[in-house]
Amino acid sequence: MVRNVGFDRVLLVTMICLLLFGLIMIYSSTMILAKENHEDSFYYLKKQLFFMGVGLILFTIIATLKQPVYLNQKVILLVLVLCTIGLVLVFFFGKINNSYRWIRILGFSIQPSEFAKIAVVLYLAYMFGRKNPDVNNLKTLSITLIPIFLVELLILKEPDYGSFFLILFISMVILFISGLKILYLTLATVAFIPLAYLLLVINPMRMSRVMAFLNPDKFGDSINFQVIQSLNAIGSGGIFGQGLGNSTQKLYFLPYAYSDFIFAIIGEEVGLIGALFVIILFWIYLRQGIIIAKHSGSRQTYLLVVSLTFMVVFQAMMNISVTLGILPTKGIPLPFVSLGGSSLIASFIVTGIIVNVSKHRKTVLLND
Repeated sequence: MVRNVGFDRVLLVTMICLLLFGLIMIYSSTMILAKENHEDSFYYLKKQLFFMGVGLILFTIIATLKQPVYLNQKVILLVLVLCTIGLVLVFFFGKINNSYRWIRILGFSIQPSEFAKIAVVLYLAYMFGRKNPDVNNLKTLSITLIPIFLVELLILKEPDYGSFFLILFISMVILFISGLKILYLTLATVAFIPLAYLLLVINPMRMSRVMAFLNPDKFGDSINFQVIQSLNAIGSGGIFGQGLGNSTQKLYFLPYAYSDFIFAIIGEEVGLIGALFVIILFWIYLRQGIIIAKHSGSRQTYLLVVSLTFMVVFQAMMNISVTLGILPTKGIPLPFVSLGGSSLIASFIVTGIIVNVSKHRKTVLLND
């Protein structure tokens, strides 16, 4: 006897826990800033709730799809083309923090690179999810990867190095799972090293950030200021934290405490216990994603779910690593937790796809 398993409840509960915890921390880290700048301590929380509403609608639509349109060739190509157009349009808007990353429409800012990550995974999962993909034919592989090269070049031009490296990592994961020879992956990695060095050399600011990462104390009052303040916040939290709302680093000491460095505020206010709680939630997310992928029923859905799961979890790892000073500073938000509309909606879309795949899983019941 065969029956549908239904939605993966563990993944749903994990997502809800991250969302609720994120809302609490966003309010805690922005209430003073919002009161002073907008005369409303709930200003940023309301914005996040709005984007959460949009995200929940999209999540519900995707998660309840009867037909998995995200596996359809035409839909995938349309999404990829629209995201590429979005990455081009950002250059027609002014810079924010010295980069072209946003499209501003009707008072809202959209970050196309957040959705380009999803488009890349959809495309690669489709291309290498077909029967007998010739992944080790270098000519065919090069042609297949042309859209990814274009997306990466546009993101590099913005620049958005966090998204650039995230897409690069996820692409390597898909290629590895698809059967690309270790030799080719190694050669690609070796070939990337001089390119990475060139990118550093031609941009003094980029090189200074690397030097600041290697010498944190020397640049503590300038480039490495955020990381030093982040470590101070986490260190002062101890095991149980200083209590919700009692962070001192959010009082204009730690820039972007509500987005890229919200994990530092978590460590300061709810301590090691709260920080481990978040890490465990992402571990559960990873575990459930892999379980869903294993029982997804096709090569394409397997590649898709594994890659999307790794994308969310690896982004969380990058964010946490930056706050701990393990990686150089990058503009990578913590999925579901950081303040930010595009990141939140993209996370809802990703999880909606994974949950929809879990809905279509089937299990075989043996009669006694």
